[in-house]
Amino acid sequence: MKKLLTFIFLATIVLSGFAQNEQFFSLQECIGYSLQNHASVEVSKNNLKISEEGKKQAVGLYLPQVQGVASATDNLKLQTNVLSTDIEGMEEMEIQFGQKYSNNVYVDVTQTIYDQSKIFNIKATNEQLKIADFKDQQNDEQLIYNTAQAYFQVLICDASVEQLNENLVIYNQLADILKLQLDKGVAIETDYQRIEVNRQSVEYQLDEMKTQRINALNNLKFAMGFPLDKPLNVSESTDFESYVKFPVLPDWSVDSLTDYSINKVNVELQGINTKLTRSASLPKINAVARVGSQSMNGEFSGAFDNWHDYSYVGLSLNVPLFTGLRNSSKSRQERLNYENAVTNLQLFEQKYDLAFQNAQKSLLTSYNSLQRNEDNLELAQKLYSSTKLSYQKGAAPLTDFLNDDNAYKNAQSNYINSLYSYMIARLDFEKAKGTLFSFYNQLGNN
Repeated sequence: MKKLLTFIFLATIVLSGFAQNEQFFSLQECIGYSLQNHASVEVSKNNLKISEEGKKQAVGLYLPQVQGVASATDNLKLQTNVLSTDIEGMEEMEIQFGQKYSNNVYVDVTQTIYDQSKIFNIKATNEQLKIADFKDQQNDEQLIYNTAQAYFQVLICDASVEQLNENLVIYNQLADILKLQLDKGVAIETDYQRIEVNRQSVEYQLDEMKTQRINALNNLKFAMGFPLDKPLNVSESTDFESYVKFPVLPDWSVDSLTDYSINKVNVELQGINTKLTRSASLPKINAVARVGSQSMNGEFSGAFDNWHDYSYVGLSLNVPLFTGLRNSSKSRQERLNYENAVTNLQLFEQKYDLAFQNAQKSLLTSYNSLQRNEDNLELAQKLYSSTKLSYQKGAAPLTDFLNDDNAYKNAQSNYINSLYSYMIARLDFEKAKGTLFSFYNQLGNN
């Protein structure tokens, strides 16, 4: 007995410790976890850093370029030059310049003074950096949407499981009562069988819903970047009706959408690329300088003995005169791409406006449907309670009770489905008007 009591005491301590350490995630906490731990966050941040490095490289092309070179050459056979003369009687002379062994060490410095293509390239990398920043924000918005959608699915499953458990308790109680009455001969067997059929149907629905709940929870873990093999508990409170509010129709602008901002910057980038292509035919001016030292000798042993310094500075002008019409053709091509980008931006604007209008209508429709199903649920519950009381008093037959019970269960199911439809419509509405971050920040106030 002492060992048993000791075991129970220790088990109680352990279980209470587990209960205290068990953490329940609210929707805001799930989204916060996603924004910190999902793998796509690291990829998005890396892409942003890649764009930053690309900008540094573009700027670096306009900075001084310094190159050190060292060479050692064995002239296996020196080139022979023929010198001719107009002096009568003097024959042509063959002469070789240089030594068999020559060594050269020098440093080249090149500074771009004017290169319009490099200037446009720097501007292009600025636009690419903006796009990377918008895409990082876009990834966060998608994480908010995916996590909230998966979280709501878990809550809906919890609500369905709760309702089915309540129904199962009622059917178990009725089945026990009818079984006793059947044994005493005061009830008919068909009534017991009707209850048993409904009870088993609820059991099947409950098992099915528990499976759906497991799948929904795994989907939530995936959306959060949470380890699938670790337990995750959503908030014990299923008061998700706090998210149900009458939709306030805002003043909306397409500029609030991250997708539209990305497309808008892409138009700017295409415009810069068009100018960049045209600038390929402009002259380029560079300042050049070289400082070096050279040694030559006919014997290898003395090839590194006598060094002679030299240096020069100067300007170089590079003017493309003819490139086989490649530059002009590419310039026209980029111009057409720019015109397409402008046209596509207008189409995107109409597309986003249509998506907002549809999301707004869907939100209003789902809200009205939710209100109707809520009223219908209250009415079905009153009718069910009245018929249940009459049946218990023997004033109503079992068939009336089962009919009203099925109507009540259908009303419950319709209400839960309409509640989920509204919450998804709310998410779609927040996404369509570009306010998913505001939705996330306001969750703490619900």
